[in-house]
Amino acid sequence: MNKENDIKITFDDINSKWKKCKEDLKANISSLQYETYIESLTLVDVTGDTAHFTVPYDFFINTLETKLYNDIKDVLVKNTEHHFTLAFHVEGEYKPANINNISSVSEKRNGISVENEFKSNLNPKYTFDSFIIGNSNRMAYAAAVAISDSPGNAYNPLFIYGNSGLGKTHLMHAIGNQILKNDPTKKVLYVTSEVFTTEFIDAIANKKNNEFRNKYRKIDVLLIDDIQFISRMERTQEEFFYTFCSLYEDKKQIVISCDSPLNKIEILEDRLRTRFGWGLIVDIQVPDFETKVAILNRKASENSIDVDNEILDYIANYTSDNIRELEGVINHLSMSLMQGKEITLNLAKEALKHYQKSDIHEIDASIIIDSVSRYFNMSVEDILSKKRTKELVFPRQISMFLCRDLTNMSYPDIGKAFNNRDHTTVMYACEQISKQINTNPELKHIMEELKRNIIV
Repeated sequence: MNKENDIKITFDDINSKWKKCKEDLKANISSLQYETYIESLTLVDVTGDTAHFTVPYDFFINTLETKLYNDIKDVLVKNTEHHFTLAFHVEGEYKPANINNISSVSEKRNGISVENEFKSNLNPKYTFDSFIIGNSNRMAYAAAVAISDSPGNAYNPLFIYGNSGLGKTHLMHAIGNQILKNDPTKKVLYVTSEVFTTEFIDAIANKKNNEFRNKYRKIDVLLIDDIQFISRMERTQEEFFYTFCSLYEDKKQIVISCDSPLNKIEILEDRLRTRFGWGLIVDIQVPDFETKVAILNRKASENSIDVDNEILDYIANYTSDNIRELEGVINHLSMSLMQGKEITLNLAKEALKHYQKSDIHEIDASIIIDSVSRYFNMSVEDILSKKRTKELVFPRQISMFLCRDLTNMSYPDIGKAFNNRDHTTVMYACEQISKQINTNPELKHIMEELKRNIIV
């Protein structure tokens, strides 16, 4: 072994020099490689002669091992005078041998050192800054910000509901991260209700009920995701009831997420249902076209790729409303770019094969108008006519909105399909329906039913 390896080097030693290592890498590799891979690379542990790093995505590891391994190793040798073997892991899948190493990386917030910090299970990537605000989530976002500024006082508990993949989990992590940023001494815990249930069962089996209760009842903020999981679980509901009451009485903040409205959770004890509604109930709806484009823009920027607006518009039109799918498409394009491919509309269409709405490519204005006319029991001719009675204007506006939402038609194209109406008329119709969806549950239900009828 080399003499320099006879000298034991600690995690703190190498971590203190990692910033200089990154500066050297920035000067030696391409800006795309640096921004994509090195900026997201986090040193988490040193075991013997192995330096352990985490990355946000598993497909990063191949590039780091095959193309950037020697570059990283060289700067480590240069700055530490120590030879290392490098190991790369996906975030959340590696547990440092010395758990205190995690604290050394990030447990200093706002200049305050935090010793023995409570394990929060928070993802640092999910912040308010990285959350895209739109009409679909504006109220939920505002409530989350208010809570982070004054936990335990504003909107306690906060109950957030909405379909999977719309940003509930992101918002919960953002609340926790902001609270810790404001006050690093707070004990914040993010956990899914499935994990809560599993830990409760283990506590019963191993006679560690007191330890379990101390963990959950002596924290400042509880962020519990997917509460619907505990429906039908009588003992888990009972335990969570007492946990909830203990935290609430101590003025500790509780945030709950669910995939359905409170009144739709099956077999949930009335006492829990009542208490979940004590604070504020907000929903996150499916993102509109503009919000989806904004999300795509942000994701493309994070991946350091340049995508034409035409391509982003196409992706927004031809993907589902699930934000994770939007991110998946951009990740696909990013990988293609790394392989030397040019990001074109055809490449985007290829990437969309795994994410497209069912049969969305076959939908046109005539199909939408026909479906709406049948739903409202009127003729297609009535919807296309110049008549402006209330009974006709409303279905006509819905038809225009759906044409914009379910196809890649421009406003002028939609206007032509509706008996050569001006594009400003279409824009106004889409704007009116978009506003009403956010405030009118009945209209929201109608739109969901119409979409199902059209897409099937």
